[in-house]
Amino acid sequence: MKQHRGFLMAVLLMLTALACVVPGLQPASAIPPTPDTRLDRMVAETVAAALALTQQVPTATNTSTPTPTSTPTSTPLPVEPTQAEESVLDKNTDGTSSFIDLSGKYQFTVPTQWLALRINSPEYDEAVLLPEAANPAIQNQLSVIQKQDPNVFRLFLLDINEEHIDSGFVTNVNLVWDPQMEISVATDSDLKGLAATLPTSLKDAEVTGVEIKTTTGGLSYGVITATTPLMTQEGARLNVYQKLVFFDLPTGTLSVTLSTTEKWQSTVEPFFDEFVTSFLILE
Repeated sequence: MKQHRGFLMAVLLMLTALACVVPGLQPASAIPPTPDTRLDRMVAETVAAALALTQQVPTATNTSTPTPTSTPTSTPLPVEPTQAEESVLDKNTDGTSSFIDLSGKYQFTVPTQWLALRINSPEYDEAVLLPEAANPAIQNQLSVIQKQDPNVFRLFLLDINEEHIDSGFVTNVNLVWDPQMEISVATDSDLKGLAATLPTSLKDAEVTGVEIKTTTGGLSYGVITATTPLMTQEGARLNVYQKLVFFDLPTGTLSVTLSTTEKWQSTVEPFFDEFVTSFLILE
């Protein structure tokens, strides 16, 4: 397995900050992951991050709408390329979007039902001006997303259909790419090992499936499905369904995680599956 490079420590810090609002979430250990545990931690933390993103619905005393503002003159320019420079997100004539990660060397087609966002991108600035962004749950999603590390979270997909917001929970998808990680999807052995670690990091999480599937282009990928009971800040008890997909790339490991509620699973999962099976590895 490739050596640890501290790539996911930003995820650890975010989870530590959000652990207080996700019931059953165990705080991240201060001990850095070893090469043998790095992938296990990546899985648990990515799952928990997706739950946390939808948990922090603003209260009445903190509902400020994120608005695009000019960068203060005192803010230094970034030394590293921004996400927009490392990836491409273009609209297609049929209404779908093409996402190309130039660093990870892979591509997806985003269905029309999803709002696709990259951190530090023009489409984020456009999203905060959408009518749907007036909803506090959407406001929170946009606010939390913009604070994340674009080197970790390559793309976010949001279901901004207000009918699909379940007691403040917004269905979301995140893509996490780690160039220092390896996972085998030739068999389900690695996946079963990963699935076994989830309940130790997310209390009451129940793994419901582990399997190897293939895209329309014949590429293998691993799938873990799980459900986790959750209480929103509105006091509603929900069962959150998550589908974790893993691709073994020449450039590292890519994880794609869907988080939705059981109420909307049958509605949104087909669009997620469509997104996953559109995956292509670039030369």
